[in-house]
Amino acid sequence: MVAATRDRAVDLTRAACLVVVVGLHVMMAGITVETDGLAISNSLDGHPIFAWSTWVVQVMPLFFVMGGFSSLLAWRRQRERGVAASAYVRDRVARLARPALLPLALVGITLAILALVGLPDPVLTEVGFRIGQPLWFLAVYLGCAGLVPLMARLHDRTPWLTLFGMLAAVMIVDTVALLTMLPLIGALNLLFVWVFIQQLGFCLADGWFDWRRRWLLLVAGIGAFGVLLFLTMVVGYSTDMYDNLNPPTAAILVLGVGQVLLFAWLRPWLARLAERETLAGLSDAINRNAMQIYLWHVPVIVILAVVLVISGAPFPEPLSEEWWQSRPPFLIAVALLLIPIVIGVA
Repeated sequence: MVAATRDRAVDLTRAACLVVVVGLHVMMAGITVETDGLAISNSLDGHPIFAWSTWVVQVMPLFFVMGGFSSLLAWRRQRERGVAASAYVRDRVARLARPALLPLALVGITLAILALVGLPDPVLTEVGFRIGQPLWFLAVYLGCAGLVPLMARLHDRTPWLTLFGMLAAVMIVDTVALLTMLPLIGALNLLFVWVFIQQLGFCLADGWFDWRRRWLLLVAGIGAFGVLLFLTMVVGYSTDMYDNLNPPTAAILVLGVGQVLLFAWLRPWLARLAERETLAGLSDAINRNAMQIYLWHVPVIVILAVVLVISGAPFPEPLSEEWWQSRPPFLIAVALLLIPIVIGVA
C-alpha cells in the first residue's frame, strides 16, 4: 500500500488531544486545606456525569492512533533511505526519553525537599503519585515506538491476522484477569491494547478508512459506541474510561475503534479547519513541543498549588460553585507558567 503524505487533520487532532489532556488534569487537581492539613484528590471523582463524560474526553486512544499514523510514515521514509530498524528505534527512544530526564530529576529533588521540611507522608505520597501518574504514557509510548518496525512488517504482510490476533489477546487477558481476580494479569494489555490501537493508525495511514460513502463511517462509529454501551451495561466493564485505562481493557480498544471511525468521518472538515493560518500555527507549535508540554504540565500544576498554599489562598471544596469559578483562572495560570518553561527547555 502507498503511504499517505503529511496530514494537517492528523496534526490538528493530535494537538487538540494534548490540550484536552492538560485541561482535564487541571480540572482533576483537587486540593483542599482541612483541619488536619493539606489533602489532594481527584476532584472529579463522584461527579454524577464524569464517568459518562470520559467517553468524550478520554482521548488517549485517539492520540495513539495519530501516533501510529505518523510513526508508520516516518519509518517508511527512513527505511527507503536505508536506515536500519535498530537505528530507527534508537533515534525514536532517544527523542522521546531525553526530554524526560530534567523534569524527572527536578521532581525527585522537589519531593525530597518536601519530605525534609516535614510534609506529611500521606500528602507526600499523593503528590508523588499525581506527578508520576502521567508517566505511564511515556513508558507505553516508548514501547510502542520501539515496536514500530516489527509491527509495520506484520501490518504489511498480514494486517487482518495482526489485528484479530491482538484483539483475541486482549479478550483473553481480560477474561483471565476477571476469573483469577489478579489485576496484575491485566497489565499485559498495556502491550496488546495499545499495539492494536497503534495498528489502527497504520490502517489510517494506508487509507483503510477512505470510504466513498462517508456516512457509513458515521454509522460504524456510532455502532462502535453501541458495542461500548453493551460492554459497560451488560458485560460489566466500568462506564468510566479512566477506570478502563489502568490497566487498559477491551473497552478502551472499542473506544479507540469508535474514535478513529469518527475521525475519518470528520477528516475532510478537520483538514479544511487545519488550513486556517492561526490554527495551523498553533497546531504546529503544540506538536513541536508536545513532549515538553506533556511532561511539564503536571509539575506546573503542583508548583502553582504549593504557591497558593504558601500564600494562604483559599481552596474551595471540589465541585462547589466557588471551585468551578476558580477553574478558568487556574487554567490560565497553568498556561502562562507552562509556556515559558516549555520554551526554555525546548
